[in-house]
Amino acid sequence: MKEKYNCDPKDIICVIGPTIRKCHFEVKQDVRDIFYKEFNYMKNINDIIKFNEKTKSYFIDTVEINKNLLREEGILEENIVDSKVCTVCNSNIIHSYRKEGEKAGRNTAIICLQ
Repeated sequence: MKEKYNCDPKDIICVIGPTIRKCHFEVKQDVRDIFYKEFNYMKNINDIIKFNEKTKSYFIDTVEINKNLLREEGILEENIVDSKVCTVCNSNIIHSYRKEGEKAGRNTAIICLQ
């Protein structure tokens, strides 16, 4: 949007809709390593990727990764709106592939430029 439409990042409002949240995005070492390699420059990486001693797996906060990426692009903190809805926690009202598997429906979003 900055390049194609000459948008000023300070004028962009970003919404993070329902998604799997850190509470349910549990992965093994191989996926953790991919995320760590890509995002280890982020100063809060140790809060983004947390080891779970009990299950010997990792929880990854992809929402925080996306917030960091938006801030890096110059999006103002107050222009990042987080729905705070976990699709797994709320699978009774919104689809979650992680919970429902192959039978899961699909979620959509409407995006516009004004």
